[in-house]
Amino acid sequence: MNNRDERKVLDRRFLTAFAVSVFLHVLLIAVSLYLQYLTGFDRLQLKTIDVSLVTLPGPGSPSDADMTEGLPSVPEPVKEPQTPRQPPVPIEPAKPEAVKKVPEKTSEKPKQPKKSPVEDKLKKLEQQVRQKQPSDFERTLARLQQKVQEGPPSDLYKRSGPGSFGLGDGEYGAPVSPYEKYLAEIVMIIRQNWSFIPQLIGEKGDIKAYVALTIQPGGAVSDITFDKKSVSEYFNDTAFKAIEKSSPLPPIPEEAGDSARRIGLVFTPQGIE
Repeated sequence: MNNRDERKVLDRRFLTAFAVSVFLHVLLIAVSLYLQYLTGFDRLQLKTIDVSLVTLPGPGSPSDADMTEGLPSVPEPVKEPQTPRQPPVPIEPAKPEAVKKVPEKTSEKPKQPKKSPVEDKLKKLEQQVRQKQPSDFERTLARLQQKVQEGPPSDLYKRSGPGSFGLGDGEYGAPVSPYEKYLAEIVMIIRQNWSFIPQLIGEKGDIKAYVALTIQPGGAVSDITFDKKSVSEYFNDTAFKAIEKSSPLPPIPEEAGDSARRIGLVFTPQGIE
């Protein structure tokens, strides 16, 4: 290495050292300024206090009496007599009004007496009878038809003997035939099987139902028809059921023949004709 290179190295080191020193000085100055700026806020501010001087009376100073001489005297204020205060009247608290209690309505329904099954059946039967009862127009029409058609509708209802069946001698003491005895016997059986409630008929007057039926030789009943119904459907139903319940009837006696017989029965509230 020659002298020129060494000189360059020395110059570089000098410049570097100089730059570092300048930077440090600048930094030191900035820090000192910043610290002064911060400490400026902590300085105490001086407060001014106003003081007034008072002269005390001494041996050579004038007294208060001397100073007030020559000034007009101010009269003292007259004190008014104070009236004694009355104690406050205690206010009685208002009594609460008595609230009338309204009896609460109970939602319980009155217990109804239990109905017996017989009463239920009777009521159902009454309802059925009322439903089957004809209207006023139908009743009036039936009465008119009954007046027009007076008498039995056919020869099946004509009797050679008394008006109603019964055992014994015929009209005018004539002997009763075996067939008439048989008719009286089957009428007795049907009457025993016939039941109705008069209060449920709901009709007044002449109520008659003309029923025709066929009796087979062995006693079986068939072909039950109404030649003329009464105005009460309830009465008609009881007559029809009585005939059905009586089947089979006793067989027709041999003296009356071996063929089926068609007979007619008249049902009235008083009995069977």
